[in-house]
Amino acid sequence: MNYYLINHKKMLYRVVLIFLIIFEAHAQSVLTIDEAIKTGLEKNYAVQIVRNNQTIAKAQNNLGNAGMSPTVSLNAGINLANQNTHLEFNTGTIQDKAGAQSNNVSASINAGWIIFDGLKMFDIKKRLGLNEDLSSLQLKQQMENTIYDIVASYYDVVRISELIKSAKQNLSIYEERLKIAQLKYEIGSDSKVDVMLSQIETNKVKSSILQLEVQLLNSKSKLNTLLNQSVDTEFNVADSITINYQPNLDELKKNLISSNTSLLASKQVELISQQSIKEVRANNLPFIQLNAAYNFTRAQSQTGILLLNQQLGLNTGLTASWLIFNGNKNNKLMKERNLMYLNQKYATDQMKLQLDAMVYNSYQAYLRNKQIVELENRNLSDSKDLITVSLERYKIGKSNLLETIETQKNLEDAQVRYIQALYNMKLAETDLLKSNGLLIK
Repeated sequence: MNYYLINHKKMLYRVVLIFLIIFEAHAQSVLTIDEAIKTGLEKNYAVQIVRNNQTIAKAQNNLGNAGMSPTVSLNAGINLANQNTHLEFNTGTIQDKAGAQSNNVSASINAGWIIFDGLKMFDIKKRLGLNEDLSSLQLKQQMENTIYDIVASYYDVVRISELIKSAKQNLSIYEERLKIAQLKYEIGSDSKVDVMLSQIETNKVKSSILQLEVQLLNSKSKLNTLLNQSVDTEFNVADSITINYQPNLDELKKNLISSNTSLLASKQVELISQQSIKEVRANNLPFIQLNAAYNFTRAQSQTGILLLNQQLGLNTGLTASWLIFNGNKNNKLMKERNLMYLNQKYATDQMKLQLDAMVYNSYQAYLRNKQIVELENRNLSDSKDLITVSLERYKIGKSNLLETIETQKNLEDAQVRYIQALYNMKLAETDLLKSNGLLIK
């Protein structure tokens, strides 16, 4: 009775444990790559900073900052005085007054409008528009970089998770082999050396699983940081690395100039440099400003010739200036801006060469890893069949332990190469999508 009761309790415990494991697995949400990208673009700090910079550039692009709008100011003032005065007039009259009071009141509305500045205001307005366009490209560029980092980090979590899964499957084979070695030792058909070797190999696999689990924690923490989540946020990921893109090298090279965000941003900086040259050139031309004012003044005094002086009226006029010489400062500034433009053009040309090389290398990496995936997939199937046969042969004494270890090693290497090739292929795919501006749909 006690025997059956104990077994019943053990069975109940196992069932409860299984349910707890299943519940915990379901409690952890499965994070898809699309959800990760969506969360990253919404919450990532780097993206938010560049998005705010875009808003600033948009706000700065206005007529006032370009100098096209008139300026209007309202001024007012009042002065009160209480003074002892002594006045002697040319008529011989002398006037003395203690505590003479006087007051001056003034108010004015002043307006100024630049009507010609060598077309500099139009050049500035165009530059502000180019800056706004650049901020949009920079936002897209940052979003692409963030998506790339999220994809690389997400599938690194998948890669390590798959390595752990494969290692745990291999562990069961090692443990089975250890049981066979122990049984053969107990019946005297093999020496204890096989048992010890099998135990060592089993412990090595357990150690590698622990190391992989540490790598998984680090990789998940990195992804959580990109998503602006707590580093210890738990989640599950997809159980496979999917490849959806079929690249064509000719199309990639053709679309690179018109689609690559980094290259477009560099060309935009070129245009901004050209505009800055025009702004400096405008300093060599005349400057004309229209001025207008409506003034009111009232001065009242208890002493002096005028007891009251009040004026009210409109004043208008033009101010013109032309810089003739300023120590050749403007010409030197022109040379400086031209060199800055030339440097930016060189930077764009250099980026084009680097992108061409990157696209070519990523395309070749994609093709090579695709071949590796196909080869290692066949190797995996053959290695699994081989380890099954090898274990059976080892059980019945038709093969030794070293042969079984070798077949097991072949299986493990094939698993690692297959998973790594899939990951490398995914990175190459993401590089190619990014180079053609296709990461953001």
